Amino acid sequence: MLLVDGVPWRGGPDKRPNARRSVTEHVAAGGRTHAYRVAAQGFWQVHREAPGLLAGAVLDAAGDLDGATVLDLYSGAGLFTSPLAHAVGESGRVVAIEGDEGAVRNARRNAHGLDRVELHHGSVASVLARGEHAASSGADVVVLDPPRAGAGKKVVAGIAALAPRRVVYVACDPAALARDVKYFGARGYGLASVRAFDLFPMTHHVECVAVLER
Repeated sequence: MLLVDGVPWRGGPDKRPNARRSVTEHVAAGGRTHAYRVAAQGFWQVHREAPGLLAGAVLDAAGDLDGATVLDLYSGAGLFTSPLAHAVGESGRVVAIEGDEGAVRNARRNAHGLDRVELHHGSVASVLARGEHAASSGADVVVLDPPRAGAGKKVVAGIAALAPRRVVYVACDPAALARDVKYFGARGYGLASVRAFDLFPMTHHVECVAVLER
């Protein structure tokens, strides 16, 4: 039996007048604590420690970002966007691209006051192809956290066209990661490192943070 506020839950939408429509999460990363508002139906990491763990791993993998231009793909509610924005400093730029409109709305709230963040709503492949963003002339580092299906050839091609010195790939499916690593390899990027995180013990799901360099 599932209890919600002490009452048995029968499933379906929560129609109570006091039902939560969003939650606030706090994540420690990069020496700061970041607050995130996430819609109740939006995506967030299930494991309580995963957001901070992955955000820290991404910052470690990206290296020194002071003054850098960073592309944050499949950015969701901005889990990596805010820590990256602080890491690049006032002279840097973070361009975030996300396909879910609700997640972009949350990301705008979460990045409020960070003028160096530029948010785009649309499919990653389409936005990269149009080139109407601040990283269109090139990016120093690209961070991507695609869905289980992975990024695919078009997105990899779009990333490679920006000639980043480093790509940080967060993967929830090692098979999709392996396929995309092959696509990156065809464009001159080699796999420098992979960290695996067993965020869902006793399942086949393994989260990975891979670094590719050219």
